[in-house]
Amino acid sequence: MTQPDFDQMSDKELLAYVRTHPQDTAAFHKYMDRLSARPGVLCTTDEEFEAELLKRIGRA
Repeated sequence: MTQPDFDQMSDKELLAYVRTHPQDTAAFHKYMDRLSARPGVLCTTDEEFEAELLKRIGRA
């Protein structure tokens, strides 16, 4: 069986593949690499969390 080309899959397709093939660690690692490459928001205090939440719902 040939290995699917994960680079050609969308995030949604790759996630579906990972869910249906939980033993495929290469697919899992590829998906996790994609997730970790996305910018994130780090909130270390309750005040930072509240400010970020309000900003995202449009009240700040």
